[in-house]
Amino acid sequence: MPVLASEAIVWAKNPSPPFHIMEGKLKGYGICDVMTTKLDALLPELNTSEVIYPHPRVNKYISQSENLCFPCMIKRDDSANFLYSNVTMQYPAVGVIINKALLDKLDLQENAPVSLARLLSMNTLAFGLPSARKYPDALQQELDKYIGQPHVIEIGGTESPMRVLRQIARSRLDYTIDYPSALKYFSVTDNDHSLVFLPTTEMGSTPVEGAIGCTNSPWGRNAIEHINRVLPQLKSDPEYRANQVFWLNTP
Repeated sequence: MPVLASEAIVWAKNPSPPFHIMEGKLKGYGICDVMTTKLDALLPELNTSEVIYPHPRVNKYISQSENLCFPCMIKRDDSANFLYSNVTMQYPAVGVIINKALLDKLDLQENAPVSLARLLSMNTLAFGLPSARKYPDALQQELDKYIGQPHVIEIGGTESPMRVLRQIARSRLDYTIDYPSALKYFSVTDNDHSLVFLPTTEMGSTPVEGAIGCTNSPWGRNAIEHINRVLPQLKSDPEYRANQVFWLNTP
């Protein structure tokens, strides 16, 4: 297999804990920080590097055919912009994260499934949407019906998913959609346990397959081939597995 030209694999990372953690006591221990560190070691023939971009800029540059690989994506069919690796990990199902104070008001119970469609139809509740964030199809299809309406509030900037959770904790927003690991990071780092995770009736406990997405180009195809070749070794690495257990409760 030929070595990738010049830049080799360029990891596009953004400050988005718990996927990439760039400060604090858990710096470098994000779900995809450990993954890319291990992949770099498994691909010594390549000159790997990284760039730090906000999420919307990653999408913009890849759509413009800049040679990048985005480590933490939902596994999908290849598209005009992205080629996807084999499955890298299994994320627990995405669900609703909401302030505990709202449960009684909305007749909800901890750990009981809630309908995202029902919540979105209540325009008195403010939904927090991290900028450029996309969700599994079963949830995205419901959310798309309300994008642009006043009660769906997009939050941009650095660490936008954590900014959304902080706004919910302060009752400036009411709920969002995210992974249980995002709530775990928030609770640990902010020492705030005012939020709760609820599964959705739309997804239940269906796990979400993760993958690496690279620019749809000959460069990206070559990058994906290199990555796929070493994924079995990655998945058997003890430190990688320990990181998965910590964030994803993967046995």
